[in-house]
Amino acid sequence: MRRASIVVVLLAALLPVAHPAAAHSVTVAAAGDIARPSFATPQQQTAHLVATFKPTAVFALGDEQYPKGSLADFRRYYDASWGAFKSITYPVPGNHEYETRDAAGYYAYFGRAAKDPAKGYYSFNIGSWHVVALNGECKHIDCAAEKSWMQADLAADTHRCEVAIYHRTMQSWPRQLMKAAGGDLALAGHRHAYERWPRAHGLVRFTVGTGGGSLGKPAQGAVVGIATYGVLELTLRRSSYSWSFVDTSGKVRDSGSRNCRP
Repeated sequence: MRRASIVVVLLAALLPVAHPAAAHSVTVAAAGDIARPSFATPQQQTAHLVATFKPTAVFALGDEQYPKGSLADFRRYYDASWGAFKSITYPVPGNHEYETRDAAGYYAYFGRAAKDPAKGYYSFNIGSWHVVALNGECKHIDCAAEKSWMQADLAADTHRCEVAIYHRTMQSWPRQLMKAAGGDLALAGHRHAYERWPRAHGLVRFTVGTGGGSLGKPAQGAVVGIATYGVLELTLRRSSYSWSFVDTSGKVRDSGSRNCRP
C-alpha cells in the first residue's frame, strides 16, 4: 500500500460518526490554503491535527489545492491528507481553484458538497448555528446576485448564532453583510497566516490560511498574528462559542470564548 493511502486510512480511523444537525454543541476544524503538490509535510501534519480534534465538521476555507486546483492534484495530494475528512467537509473555493477553468477540479472533487458550479455559495445549519458559505471569486460568478441571496438568507434565518466562511480575508462585503445581519463569526483564508481581528459590531473575524500551502506575514492591525501552520478548533454551542488555534506541534497559540449576539 502506498504511503499516502496508509495516511488516509489512519486518519479516517480517528474520525467519529458525525451527525451535524443533531447536536447543540459541535466541534469544527477550520483552515484554508492547504495542499501543495507533495506527500510530505505540512499538510499531513495539519491533517493529523484535525483528526485529533475528532470534529463534527471541517470548514475548508479555499485554496484547498495548489497550484491550480486541478482534479488530478486534488485526487493525488489533497485526498491523501485532508481527504480523510471529505465526508464531513464544507468547502468554499479560492482563487487557486479558478486557475483551472471554472474551478472544474474543485467542483468535480467535492461534488455535491461544493453545490452549484455556477454559484459556489450555499448555506446550512450545524448544531445550533447557521452557516453561510461564500464564493468571493467575483470575476467568475455573479457576486451581486450572491450578495442579494446572502441578505435574504440571513434575514430568513432564526438561529441566534451565525458564521460566514469564505476565502479572501480582505474582502469587506462578507463581513459587512454579517454585521448588518447580526452575525457572530467570519472565517477566511488567503493570507498565509493566522489572524484574529478586533471584534467589530459584534463580529469576530479570523484568518486561517495555515493549512499547509506556505507561510506568509500576518497583517498589521490584527489582535493576534501568527505565521505558523495550524488549524482553528471551534466549539459551537447553543448561544456561545470558543476557539483555539493549535499549531502542528500541538501547542495552543490563541484561545478564547464569547457569547453570540442577542
